Amino acid sequence: MPSKKSKKEQNGGVDGRRLRRERGRAAVIDALFELLLEGSPTPGSDELARRAGVSEASVFRYFDNLDDLYLRAFQAFQERYAPLLSIPKTGQGTRTERITAFVRARIRYYENSAPILAAGRARAIHTGRPEMMSMGRQLRVEQVRRQFGVELAGASATRAADLVASIDTLAGAEAWDALRDHHARSREQIRRMWTRNIDAVITAWCDG
Repeated sequence: MPSKKSKKEQNGGVDGRRLRRERGRAAVIDALFELLLEGSPTPGSDELARRAGVSEASVFRYFDNLDDLYLRAFQAFQERYAPLLSIPKTGQGTRTERITAFVRARIRYYENSAPILAAGRARAIHTGRPEMMSMGRQLRVEQVRRQFGVELAGASATRAADLVASIDTLAGAEAWDALRDHHARSREQIRRMWTRNIDAVITAWCDG
């Protein structure tokens, strides 16, 4: 008669299945990010399965549906891509130095994530899930607040919020896409434009 498995062995089996499931989910999310970055704006479950090295049926064991996959992927996006927004010595230096560092970080972020952000906006419209539209937005807003704290310190709450919104929108993901795709601006051209425009906005708000 076979012996009963100990509780430890049973738990080991459960933990093993959970670990395999988590690895499978991570592989599919990795596949989604890779395909989006490679230019496939709406990869299907079969394409995701091939890239992740799992069966198509497994994709729907890991996620309720494609909308669930996208939502979980965009939640993972925050943690994975946040480091690209980091600025050494945040908030320190002259205004010119801080604007330069800010623009450099924004460009680095978009060069590595713009197709994913665009897919998030498109999916938000398709599914009616506004939380996807705001993917990464809070990270970017906080970046503005920290980098330009000197200018914001003396402003009223409303005026400070307006300035943050102006800078964030000027150097936003939608602006990056428009400049690259519709206006055919190069990286260097965008860098110059954003540097000059942000300086003009801050000067007008703070010194005008």
